[in-house]
Amino acid sequence: MVCGGVTVLERNLRALAKQGHAGVTVAAPELPLRADLPLAVAWAPRDAPPPDGSVVVRGDEVAGIRVVDRASCKQAEWELCLGLSKSHQGLIDGLINWRFSMPITRLLSSTRVTPNQITAVSFLTGLAGSALLLGRSHLWIALGGVLIQAQSVLDSCDGELARLRFQGSKLGQWLDNVSDDVLDLTFICCAGVAAGGVWLAPTLAFAAVRGVAQIFVYHEVYRRTGTGDLYAFRIWFDSKKETVDEVYEKGSIGTLIRALGRRDTYVFCWMLLCLANQVQVVALWGIILGAMIGGLMSFHLVLRQKLPSRTA
Repeated sequence: MVCGGVTVLERNLRALAKQGHAGVTVAAPELPLRADLPLAVAWAPRDAPPPDGSVVVRGDEVAGIRVVDRASCKQAEWELCLGLSKSHQGLIDGLINWRFSMPITRLLSSTRVTPNQITAVSFLTGLAGSALLLGRSHLWIALGGVLIQAQSVLDSCDGELARLRFQGSKLGQWLDNVSDDVLDLTFICCAGVAAGGVWLAPTLAFAAVRGVAQIFVYHEVYRRTGTGDLYAFRIWFDSKKETVDEVYEKGSIGTLIRALGRRDTYVFCWMLLCLANQVQVVALWGIILGAMIGGLMSFHLVLRQKLPSRTA
């Protein structure tokens, strides 16, 4: 049976590959498997005895649930979706966004929609939300805020679907991260235009500062890892932390402070401000973010040569 867009058998085979197994023998009639399966598969008759000393696992269980009919498949799909959240997810992602994104992800898992297509729809949704701010009326600004929050939810769906169906790619990583950064800058610039007056020039200026800083971040990440994984970036005061979970240590004061600067949090706040017709505060938020990111990156570039080199 297909569970979460992947057959139950193949899902188990990928789990074995992740555990370090290079090959398996499947006691079942031969079935088509995806070409990117990361281990060798041999087929044997269903009643063939396992070789001595071999590890025997069931091939019809997912998330501890034996999948035998549609009801058990649905239960297993929900268990899989509940396990998609990252250990280092943001505050709003963990409290609100997942309640919308995971049902969407589960529905999409049985379709031919790809994670990159979701990223494209998400990007267009964010662009539409940004453009609505230029209407300057309370209604258009409020709708713009709702759309940018909808984009944030869809932004979770592409990654969830990629993990659920094993469709992650370097291209998808780049599209996801770069589109988010472009949308943030676009939304802030549109907020500055909508606010007008004294807000326009500083909003555009600090959006440019943030954009340049992000380019340096991407350059450093790509130079070190060959990917667009922004979680691989380490600012100077995190240079000794190897994993993302070390950076976002649960319960620490630093993690709580970081939560205010994470995208899921400030996009949600932008929506609330737009609903309250406070587009000037959105512009101010963008100015502060630009100044903070630009300042931190400037210090990082100055101090980088003094830090121990890191290798991928």
